Parts: sequence; structure tokens; C-alpha cells
Amino acid sequence: MRNPVVTAVTAASLIASQMTVPVFAQATTYPYPPPPTQPGYDPGYAGTIRCESYGNRQQRCTVRTDNRVDLTRVIGGRCSKGRDWGFDANQIWVSGGCRAEFGYGYAGGGGYPGNDFAGTLNCESWQYRYEQCSVRTDNRVELTRKIAGKCNAGRQWGYTNDYIWVDKGCRAQFGYGYRNTRPPEKDKDKGPSTGLIIGGIVVAGGLLALLASKNKKKADGTADESQMTHPARGPATLSANLSGLPSAARPSVQNCMNDAARQIGATGGTKLSYDKLVSLEQGNGGWRIRATMTATYPDGAKQVEMYCRATPSDIIQLDFT
Repeated sequence: MRNPVVTAVTAASLIASQMTVPVFAQATTYPYPPPPTQPGYDPGYAGTIRCESYGNRQQRCTVRTDNRVDLTRVIGGRCSKGRDWGFDANQIWVSGGCRAEFGYGYAGGGGYPGNDFAGTLNCESWQYRYEQCSVRTDNRVELTRKIAGKCNAGRQWGYTNDYIWVDKGCRAQFGYGYRNTRPPEKDKDKGPSTGLIIGGIVVAGGLLALLASKNKKKADGTADESQMTHPARGPATLSANLSGLPSAARPSVQNCMNDAARQIGATGGTKLSYDKLVSLEQGNGGWRIRATMTATYPDGAKQVEMYCRATPSDIIQLDFT
């Protein structure tokens, strides 16, 4: 016969574990799990957590991630990695209405090895000049230490398979590539994920991906950057009526639109039209805007969605889907 005391304690423990929710709590990194051949590696997660954005507000979920987080289930809203959710070693964040369940960390207490890069290097922008540091990255780069300046991925630094770039005073140390293992198959053809400099303009990785999606790839399967864009022009003609937005938000939104028009022009577009506001949120001294837009190129119009975080004088993040 089963011991009724043990059964009651076990049931109570199970209920308590299901009701326990870690304290809610950002920065996005894109590490990869260790290879299955690593001694002692368990592919399971240390745990799961719900992190939910209500009212399109950003929510931070405090939890030790060991720099490994996967979205396991969408509960509500749109949840695009890097735009609607992200993480660092100590927290997961969601915004824009994303509500989801995430798996984090490594089962059995095994942490992700922090020294598995092929190497590290310092890449530094002096006197606000653009600098390009040639190195084979295998399309994996992480900022491991900021030395000086502002270093936002996609704005002041980025990378391709062949180099890391910095701009506007960013000086930092970067880890790159893989040591003693091959890149995950899912990342072999992703191309530049943090943007490129074209004609002196920072062009978002999302826009490059949209333009490259129907173009040729190189022999190794990676995106051919030379095929990503049309000949560069000046800023695309911008058509945007912002009168329906709160007056306090307009300078920041206009800054976003102007930068978007420069990026469309740098990739050969001639016109950018503001179609519809998806979301607008104030925070951290600036505004977050998501809007659908139409970009006109020599080969036709393309529907794009812009996500931007900005102040009236500074673009913090701008990308397209």
C-alpha cells in the first residue's frame, strides 16, 4: 500500500512547483547550444518561464539563462526574435504584445561554455570613422566587451561572413566563429544579421534579407551581398502624414522615417510611403514605433514593416520585416 503521507507531500510539491513563477524581468544575444558530442551535455532546458507583454509594454523577466533561450510556445501576439523578444545572461524581455513561454539554460546545471569562439578581436572606430575588420566569422559574432563609445548592434556595429564592422566611435572586443565545431545548419545561409554600411548609410539586416530573398547565393550557400541591392541613390522620397500621431511622438517618428528613407535610397529605392501605424509606445526617453510601409524599387513595390526605437536626435534601433 502506498504511504498516504508520502503521496500527499509529493502532490503538494508538484502543485507548488507548477504555481511558482520566477520574478519578472533585456539585450539580445544569439548564442548556439554546445554540440551534442560535448561530454556531459544534456539537450534539455534548466526550466521554462512565461514572459508576457500587456498593453504593448516591455516586460523583463529575471532568470539565469546561461545565454540559451528558445521560444517554445506563443501564447498571444507576434513574437519575432530581436524585435518582440530577446535575452541576455540574466533576463528575458518581451514587448509589442508578445506573450510566450520560453525554455532557458541547460538541464543538469551544465552551463554554456563561454570560450568556444574561434577567436576574439578588437575592432575600433576612431574619430567616428567606419572601420572594417576582416575575419571569417561563420556568421556568428558576439560583442564580448565594450571598450568605448555607443555600440548598438545594427547601428554602430555589425558583421558578415567575412568581416566585422564598427562605426561612429564604437570600440569593442568581439568573439567570432566556432571552435572545434561546425556552425548549426540553420545558420549557414542566414547572411548578415546586423546590417551593412552601403554608401555611408547603415542598412538594417532585415531590409537586406528582404532584398536578398530572391537573389543568388554564393557557392558556400551564404547570401551574396553584391546581389542584395539595386544601385545606391540618395534618400528615397518620403511620403508620410504624421498628423494623426501624438505631437510629442512626431519628432522621434520623423527621425525614424527619415533614416528609413535613407536606407531605402541606399539600396536603390526611389520612394517610401507610410501606410499604417501598427503600434506606438513611449519609453526610455524615446518612442518605439511599428508601421507598415511601401518601398518602391526599380523592379516594383515591396510591402515592408518598420520597427524603430528612437529619440528626436538618435536612432537606437531600426529594422524591417
